[in-house]
Amino acid sequence: MTLTGILLQQPRFKNQVFFEYKDTEIIINDSIQAFSISAPSEYYQEIVQLLRLLQIGGLSSEQLGKACPIIQEDIPELLANFENRGFLIETENKVKSGNVSGSQFYRELWRFLERLKLQFPPSPFFSEMLDETITKEQLIGYGLESYHVTHLCPKLLAPALANHESNYVQKLLQEFFVSELYHDRLIEKSLKSVGIKDEEIENMQPLPTTFAICSSLAIFAKQHPLSFKSALMLFEQDEQRFHDLFKKQSQALELPEDFYQPILLHAGINEEGGHENITEVLLAQIPLVTPSEQLEVKKNMANLLELIVWRSNEIIDYYGNLNNPIPRCFA
Repeated sequence: MTLTGILLQQPRFKNQVFFEYKDTEIIINDSIQAFSISAPSEYYQEIVQLLRLLQIGGLSSEQLGKACPIIQEDIPELLANFENRGFLIETENKVKSGNVSGSQFYRELWRFLERLKLQFPPSPFFSEMLDETITKEQLIGYGLESYHVTHLCPKLLAPALANHESNYVQKLLQEFFVSELYHDRLIEKSLKSVGIKDEEIENMQPLPTTFAICSSLAIFAKQHPLSFKSALMLFEQDEQRFHDLFKKQSQALELPEDFYQPILLHAGINEEGGHENITEVLLAQIPLVTPSEQLEVKKNMANLLELIVWRSNEIIDYYGNLNNPIPRCFA
């Protein structure tokens, strides 16, 4: 099948197009119709990558092929099928040059992430708390994985301090770094309240998705400061309803106050410190973000958000199985 007269120049999925990810297929649908793509395991990640890029838009079919080389030959037919079903539109070219200010990019990135979140099913961890089917072990598992993030956080942030920045931005990053120090001590207190010992805390290992999230932040901090600054918004947003449910279910399962209170206190510190605005403040100091930079950040944020979603599933699956070691300590 040829591309001539069939495909858009820079296709993008309409905002109302949604995805359902299954083991060997991906279902794409809008309010009118559904379309199933066969996704064998060896091609699954590249098909997901293609769908993510089409959510962002701004790439030609040739560029999509280079970004997804394993499925490159199948991309024209897939795009034709998507367009024939009315799933695609042309990427908007709002500004001829494509350059935007950091403040404008923040607003566009925020809207992009909000749309992207709608593509994922509700968090199973949140859903099980809401349905009151969450277990004590799964709540403790959330605390264990939170400890890894807070414990590693200063190390993840540190490379960002070595980048060349204005005095104002350097001061903001330094203050943010200092504000994140010793938060792991709060979560450590929480873990000790449910019988987890110092030696276990020292030797326990994070879940793969927790490790992947931390590794991504470390890479961004060292290699791509714009993605690092953008990623902070995914971790510092207020989730009051989540924490209200966490407290309620901890009490219902008779977990001690010393377990859930430090976790809630940590969330409160972030909220009182205005951390939820850190990305907006940092990006406001950037005079210009090029189209290629915008695309790279959006790709990185889509991958990171996907890891965050998978992490929720992994916490439920791993800590919901009483045959698994809790905490994750391996000889």
